[in-house]
Order: sequence, then structure tokens, then C-alpha cells
Amino acid sequence: METFTWSKPSTDHPEKSKVAVLLPGSGYPVEGPVLFWIGEMLGSLGWHVQAVRWTPDDAPTTDPHKFAATAAKNAFAASPDAEQRLVVAKSFSTFCIPWAEETLIPGIWLTPLLTDERVRSTIGATSKDDLFVGGSQDKLWDGGRKSESAGTFFEVPGADHSLQIPEDWRASQQAQADVFERIEKFISELGA
Repeated sequence: METFTWSKPSTDHPEKSKVAVLLPGSGYPVEGPVLFWIGEMLGSLGWHVQAVRWTPDDAPTTDPHKFAATAAKNAFAASPDAEQRLVVAKSFSTFCIPWAEETLIPGIWLTPLLTDERVRSTIGATSKDDLFVGGSQDKLWDGGRKSESAGTFFEVPGADHSLQIPEDWRASQQAQADVFERIEKFISELGA
């Protein structure tokens, strides 16, 4: 895996340093439409954004939770020190939810793997307010876990695992715009 700086904040507000890490899915790079626009949004809101890209020799071994957590740790290590941190992860990278809980780093979890028992039990016992975004047609979303008491669950009607409405690019574009609005609201409330 490699990590690179997506954007640096302007020096207008150096007193409040904020770092966000963008983590890809297994087949959904940070340049994919949803992660791309979130990276752009965070940069415009004054966040240093550090992204991760998988390389051909990456293999999650037998512990995908550890692999995803290592990616997040490496990205934060390559970033400047910050008073506020945030993880934005898509699909496979949501395996780092247990690590984020241990370190108390809030997250925006896009199409989280809610069928994974360790991810599910961590979310059920979380002590922080995270944002979970999934599509109603995504089998890994598992109904959005609406019964969980912590975090905010935002379900996109008709969307699949890519947060797209199958065979309807206009509806997909509108659905993703709704996702971005919800994410912008979540980011603005962080640390408030």
C-alpha cells in the first residue's frame, strides 16, 4: 500500500489542525466518484487529506481487520500531527472500525461490511458518533442495522454496494449528491 497527500489545508486556520484519512475499498480506489468528492470536500473545509492506494503486492493475509488498521495507521503516520482526526473508509477498509473504536477516531463508513461479526459487535458497543452510509440493495449493508443505538445510519434507497442506482446514472448522481450533503453536515458537526 502507498499513502499520499490528497490535499493540504490553507494556512488561514493553523490553530486548528485536522487530518482525514481516505481508505479505498478492495476494488474501489480513492479516485472512485464517492471517495473522490469526499476528498475534495474535506480539502475545501480545511482538512489535510491523506489517501491510501493499494499496490499490486498488497494481500490482506488472514486478518483483514489488522490489514485495514495498518493502512489507517500508516496514513496517519504520514500526516501532520492534528488536534482532530477522521477516517473515511469504503467497504473493505471498514474492517478498521474496531481499531478506530480503540483509538476513538470518528469515522465516515461507506458501505460498511455489517455482515462481519467483529465490525457489527464494535458498532453495537461504540462510544462515539460515526456516520454509516449504505445502499438498501447492498447485501453487505444488512439492512443498515437500524436497531443500533450509536452512530448515524444513512440508507440510500435502491443503491447497491457502489452507492449507485443500477442502470440509472441520473438517479445515481442525485443519490450521491444526497450522500455528500449528509456527509458535509456530519463533518460540520464534528468537534462542535
